[in-house]
Amino acid sequence: MKTYFLQFKVIPTTDNEKYHLAEGAFASCWVLENNPETAVTKAAFQVSKYDWEIIGLDLSPIEVSEEHFTQRDIGLEQFRKAQTDGMAIVYMAWARDKKTSTGPITLKSSYKPDIQGFIKEQKKQKNRGRCLHFDAGNQCQEIISAHSIQKSRLLLAISKDGHVYTLSSEVSQLNKSMGKPTYQKKGINNLSTFLGFCKYHDNELFTPIDDQYLVPTNQQVLLYAYRSLAREIFIKENVLNTLRHRISKTDHPFIKQYCEDYKSGTEFGFNNLKRHKLLYDQSLKFNKFDDVRYVLFLSNRKPNIAFSGLLYPDFDFMGNQLQHLGNHKQELELITFCSAPMSNGWGYLFSWHHSSSRVCIDFMRSLATMMHDGHNVGDILFRMIILNCENCAISPEWWEALSETQREQITAKGGSNALPFTPMKNTYLRDGLEGISGWQFDSVISSMD
Repeated sequence: MKTYFLQFKVIPTTDNEKYHLAEGAFASCWVLENNPETAVTKAAFQVSKYDWEIIGLDLSPIEVSEEHFTQRDIGLEQFRKAQTDGMAIVYMAWARDKKTSTGPITLKSSYKPDIQGFIKEQKKQKNRGRCLHFDAGNQCQEIISAHSIQKSRLLLAISKDGHVYTLSSEVSQLNKSMGKPTYQKKGINNLSTFLGFCKYHDNELFTPIDDQYLVPTNQQVLLYAYRSLAREIFIKENVLNTLRHRISKTDHPFIKQYCEDYKSGTEFGFNNLKRHKLLYDQSLKFNKFDDVRYVLFLSNRKPNIAFSGLLYPDFDFMGNQLQHLGNHKQELELITFCSAPMSNGWGYLFSWHHSSSRVCIDFMRSLATMMHDGHNVGDILFRMIILNCENCAISPEWWEALSETQREQITAKGGSNALPFTPMKNTYLRDGLEGISGWQFDSVISSMD
């Protein structure tokens, strides 16, 4: 990771503790990041949180090293602080009376984050079970902790002593890693689980994929997609409720507006998820299994990763625009993806409802083009999962056999698209993480039109 130095010109808001003293200031920022765009966005958030209004970017981000601050005590101190904390900021202010120099100043933000309250609300939402079956009702009494990744033939197959590696989203761990997701060992009993179905409906609906290998049949494909969709709805609804709670408890204008903007985007995605679920509900309710389309990559080897997720494809594998996620007036098309146990090896399954074929077929055709042009399909599919799936379990034996450099490359990519300050490039699926997975696929089955 690189260290960037940049500087904003700012003025204090009325909530700023230096408002009556300082007329304005330069905010000098040292930011540990992968690219200058993210460094600016992250620094701007922190400066605004400390009750400053940004007038402009006085110095664009430049990559710096410790040598740049030799003989500069403040700069050297802040550079080293950024290596530990991820960021350091110093304000050089000028006084309202035009005479008094305020010099370098430290600040206290008027925003006092209620971390414990936030964690408590998160746990409350996570433990609020409900049955998402299309015929759910008063009969759904016993809500169970259901696995979204097949347990008996996948999680157990890749685990070691009942544990796997997975992305950690715990607040304490994120603080240690300066906000970056990291991979941590976790027991498989509680991994990928969610309180989204009652015992009766879970057993009744998912028997064809829980008790049987993937063949595939259209019914099995539809059920794998439905489970991925149900988990995402469960999680997104919890996020929305947590955001609403946080907004209700926040008085800081910048933080409140930030949360409102985040909530608006989350609501857009959530409403599209609910629309897709209604389509799948109807297909399952009336046994219209031919509503599903899929592409299945088959491998005769032992899996080293298990996963389940979904995506609104905005760019294809070559970087071409498929749909605009920022246009909240359009209906988004959706693809799901998961690993599935097969009688001889495992399968990497892409699937979608036929109503999403316009985008999803182009998405899959771009993958075929990449393969035709000589790109390794194992690298492409591995990159797709690491970049787009937090619901992912990694074999400890495989992970620990990787080099330190390879693990760092995966960690740098893993979950990066979920970080709020990281801009996503249109070519994010095109390259990266080559030669790491060792994945080989022996054949492909497709039901594409």
